[in-house]
Amino acid sequence: MSSSSNWKPGLVLFDLDDTLCDHDGSLRVRLSASFAAAFNGDPPNHLHEIVEHSIDVSVFGTDHFSDVLRPHGVTDDGLVQAAADVYVADRYRGLELFPEAVDVVKQIAQQADVGMITNGPSDIQRGKIDLLGIEPLFPFILVSEEVDIWKPDPRIFHRAMELGNATPEETVYIGDNPGHDVAGAKAAGITSVWMNRRGADWPGGDRPDHEITDLRQVLEIFAFDRIA
Repeated sequence: MSSSSNWKPGLVLFDLDDTLCDHDGSLRVRLSASFAAAFNGDPPNHLHEIVEHSIDVSVFGTDHFSDVLRPHGVTDDGLVQAAADVYVADRYRGLELFPEAVDVVKQIAQQADVGMITNGPSDIQRGKIDLLGIEPLFPFILVSEEVDIWKPDPRIFHRAMELGNATPEETVYIGDNPGHDVAGAKAAGITSVWMNRRGADWPGGDRPDHEITDLRQVLEIFAFDRIA
């Protein structure tokens, strides 16, 4: 599924979260800090288990915090609110680019057009982009709320191809979410690359054209030259 190709695409599109930046890792850092506050700064040794339980319940918002914390003895609404306050106060805590991200985008941009498509509210996604300092790398960035189209709707991919002046046959999309990124790219007729950094099993459905664990593999798969 990740064999090399002699084909060099004309347009390479990137997802943001967990493709270019470690959103998943940032979420765990943020939850750890939040739940530590619920224990008055003296968290239990099994805090990581509470964090994982929270992620299993929901990766959105704080409404589930009381249900997650109650089995661990946190029944005071004030402490639950303290956790929620920490969570909301620093939504980008621990957010970083993956080490190879900037270099790979720059390498590809010297040999093909590039762009970004990301799902999410504009204020949050643009805040991440600004914090990470990556807007100058991309001639265009499509944020789903701004264009009122959300992956996996193929129309957002079609919009990106219009901006990149490319056909589906010339385009590659790289993203981590099977349902949003891979399915959306396939629906748009684009070559799909599944970013699987954690080595997860494919959940089922139409498989991606390629699977990678590191963005540098894209250079090899599509025969991009390494430019010093």
